[in-house]
Amino acid sequence: MPEIEVIPTNTKDLDFKTKIVTADLEALIPPNGKNHVYMAAWYNGTKQNIFDITKWNYNNQTMLEQFWIDLINHNQGRTCYFHNFGGYDAILAMPALLQLPFTFTPIMKDGEIISIKVYGSKKRLLLTIKDSIRVLPGALSRLAKDWGAETQKDHFPHYFWNHCIEHTLKYVGDIPNYKCFEPKRTSQKDYEEMKELFKNGWNFLEVSKKYILGDCKALFQILIKYFETLIYSYPIDPLKVYSAPSTAFRIWRTKQLPILNKEGLKVYDLSQSLDSQLRGGYYGGIVDVYRPHLKGVGYYYDVNSLYPTAMCKPMPVGRPKLISLTPEQFIKGEFFGFLEATVQAPASEYIGLLPIKYKGRLICPAGTFSGIFFSEELRFALDNGYKLLNISLAYSFKRGANTFLQLITQLNGMKVEAQLNKQPTIRNMAKLLMNSMYGRFGMKPSVLETHIWNQDQIDSLEPYWELQSALSYGELYLVSIQLNKEKFIELQGQASLKKMLTNLSNKTNVAIAAAVTSYSRMIINNYKLLALSLGLELFYSDTDSLVLNGPLPSEYCDSAELGKLKLEYTFKEGLFIMPKVYYLETNEGQIVTKCKGYSGKLTKAQYLELLSGQTLELEITKWSKSLRDSYVRIQSKTPYNLTFSFNKRQQLFNAQGQWVNTAPIILP
Repeated sequence: MPEIEVIPTNTKDLDFKTKIVTADLEALIPPNGKNHVYMAAWYNGTKQNIFDITKWNYNNQTMLEQFWIDLINHNQGRTCYFHNFGGYDAILAMPALLQLPFTFTPIMKDGEIISIKVYGSKKRLLLTIKDSIRVLPGALSRLAKDWGAETQKDHFPHYFWNHCIEHTLKYVGDIPNYKCFEPKRTSQKDYEEMKELFKNGWNFLEVSKKYILGDCKALFQILIKYFETLIYSYPIDPLKVYSAPSTAFRIWRTKQLPILNKEGLKVYDLSQSLDSQLRGGYYGGIVDVYRPHLKGVGYYYDVNSLYPTAMCKPMPVGRPKLISLTPEQFIKGEFFGFLEATVQAPASEYIGLLPIKYKGRLICPAGTFSGIFFSEELRFALDNGYKLLNISLAYSFKRGANTFLQLITQLNGMKVEAQLNKQPTIRNMAKLLMNSMYGRFGMKPSVLETHIWNQDQIDSLEPYWELQSALSYGELYLVSIQLNKEKFIELQGQASLKKMLTNLSNKTNVAIAAAVTSYSRMIINNYKLLALSLGLELFYSDTDSLVLNGPLPSEYCDSAELGKLKLEYTFKEGLFIMPKVYYLETNEGQIVTKCKGYSGKLTKAQYLELLSGQTLELEITKWSKSLRDSYVRIQSKTPYNLTFSFNKRQQLFNAQGQWVNTAPIILP
């Protein structure tokens, strides 16, 4: 079981303006929805270049090959960022890249390419390509505003189509109709201002060039501001990270882990040892509807920084030990860790304080049931009437009181101070790092590797590697291979397997991630129990929020303090249909809606139809993509049925047959 080790602080003087370049693609959306790349651009702070297919006989493959050659030649040694590379640009531009005479090392996660290193002769690194949306999550327009970029994202009619590719690119005339713009990005007011700006004519190709270069510049400016803000506070090299969680994890290993080690505590990588046993106790937040309709006065509360608050508590660290433990020993002792146990909820249980996976969904049942529980969440349930019937497995850990505490306290102080001093970049950085800190610990382990190989390399694969997939790109293949542990032991021996697994280790610790989410549920459930004890009714709860029909005492509310509540809305009517599907009408007349799976706005009448069990026939813009077939398709006005479904709690009806309340699902 390898130890997660401290990373030395970075002492290099980093000039990011000479180390990064940003790039982007633009594509037409013809009637079949299949995106057709017509333009590509890059920008490195001093130089730039834009390519469009009109210069390459309308052949986008040739244009993209020339784009890659130019990008690599003018930016050798830099890191190139595309915003949403894995979800878009890699799918459309990688076939052209892999035709060039280089070698490549890819990194994949969740079926997406998140990075590619491009090597020239003698294994010289020419370019590292990364996905900035993983480093700084969010839409580019929002990030540009949040980080105060000099170049703000412009508006563009992505759905404009003028009969064919050539006619579209050559279009000069009135600005396209408003329906060609994305309404989430461009308001009617924005459109009217553009009509006035372009009253003397609008040129598709020229506007495209300005738009794509603006996106490249905005992303460059955002990243420079973020990286410079980051290294001012933390001695890491941000060019070595691939995502927001990996940034936070690197800071933790640089700043917090040394403190933990000085206290005689270590954190171990469980990815290739106990992950499968403990992952059953790693659950996310609970989202439940308790009562469907609130009329009168409602209160919608959010918990300030729920996960960072949870991270300030003691975490399971050290080398885990499998021990024998009875229910009596657990109740009377100080066991700290994870248990596989059977519990019985009190007959009067309303909320459900312990989660389990049941028939593929996460529920908090009543009755008698078994699961893997974090010791502190189990004690919380026992303190509120649950009974512990049996313990079948127990892994003991040490308590790491300072696993995250100092770092989270520092980041929260930084966030609050920056907000008071009107320093949005520092506030945004602190908030992002706080919320990303624990996620890296819970990453799913893998014995999968991804390579870009030719046929000879595939044919020479060692017999203990199993070929999972091979996507063809001419003479090269994007291959995924998985280690066959049994075959490896047979050929190389058990000792060699341990070494191999150490090399494949993901440096994760699911026990810590599970403890964070457990503490988070305890915090929100404490507020629910408080509300019920005060005679209030609970209507809805998300991971970090709850909706009540009355106010909670003021001592529990503080918009700046970690773990306290802030009142988001007071409202006169609320409809809570399903998890993440609700309608609020505030006292000021504002309408607040949420509908998971549907990006449009539903009317109150439609929410009432759903509440009555009816299916809504809607239309959505559907995105589909395939790395295998190198396409992204966007189809507007795709039929979409939104159907009422309620399977995490029991519905309770009044004498008139109206749904008025709920209860936990009772397991025998």
